[in-house]
Amino acid sequence: MTRPLPSHPFWRHSLRLYARPGVARACLWLQERCGADVNLLLLCCWLESRGRAVDARFLARAAAGVAAWRRDAVEPLRRVRRKLKPGPPGVPPAWCAPVREGAMSAELAAEQVEQLLLARLAARLPRGRARPAEAASNLDRYREQLGVPVRREVERRLDVLRAAGAGE
Repeated sequence: MTRPLPSHPFWRHSLRLYARPGVARACLWLQERCGADVNLLLLCCWLESRGRAVDARFLARAAAGVAAWRRDAVEPLRRVRRKLKPGPPGVPPAWCAPVREGAMSAELAAEQVEQLLLARLAARLPRGRARPAEAASNLDRYREQLGVPVRREVERRLDVLRAAGAGE
């Protein structure tokens, strides 16, 4: 029997934030159109809520630190889940549903492992509190790291995250 993954403040914060109106849609839009890692978006928000700023070097280190896990666990599980939504031809949807739910559960656990890895990296950040103006730029720094130019449609999605994170 496997033990549950340890809970972490970053995970709990992410679950609350992701459940807020518009956040999931904004995160998935940024993932699909800008190549963002949703967990890195959520990490930027979590660190921001704690008054901690990130820089380009930390973001690069964080992305590299979870790259193998994303490639080998998160993304394959996501592909399986997505492919099972309509189901293969000739397989009744009712038969696919429990397999898809299992894939969804495994994908969520893989996302939680990624967050634990990111939290471990974030723990190495200096403990000094960031000025509010610096902390508010975590998402902008990540956008820059991705090489995504400032565009209205991108900023609208980042604003959704900023507003939801401000309420934390």
